[in-house]
Amino acid sequence: MLKKTLLTACALACTMTVTAWTASLVQAAEMKMGSVDLKAAIENTKRYQNGFARLQKFKQQKGAELASLSKLINQAESDIMGQSMAMSPERLNKKQAELKELRKDFTRKQQDAQEELLSKKNALDEAILMNFYAIVKQYGKDNHYDYLMQKSAAFYSDPKYDVTSKITEILDKTK
Repeated sequence: MLKKTLLTACALACTMTVTAWTASLVQAAEMKMGSVDLKAAIENTKRYQNGFARLQKFKQQKGAELASLSKLINQAESDIMGQSMAMSPERLNKKQAELKELRKDFTRKQQDAQEELLSKKNALDEAILMNFYAIVKQYGKDNHYDYLMQKSAAFYSDPKYDVTSKITEILDKTK
């Protein structure tokens, strides 16, 4: 009798476990999930690419200015090295002070250029990112997704669930 009761209890427990497991599989099968590559979605927009091209142009312009200043510094160093023996101590001190000021100016301009470039890059990213989250949320609602997650947060994501290109298209249509 005890064996029969234990077997019945085990069978009942197994049936309940299988039923719960099957229900969770059915529920999971009904869930709609997708992934979005945040970086690719933003960087592939026309707005970002145009902004990035402007940043590259700005970087080249500042690079040319700094190269010109660097050339002046190198020339001043050469002049001092080549003529130091023929110069009076006062003139040598004056040339060295001018060189020191040129170096300070170069360092200052280099730092300013880096800070300005970073600031412009952050502003570009932020402008697009502000729309990104709202668009992903709306896309998820409109297309009845249960989850839209950042692709980098998943260990694996099947490419068929990737909606990055769709999000990029929507981002391109918004201003």
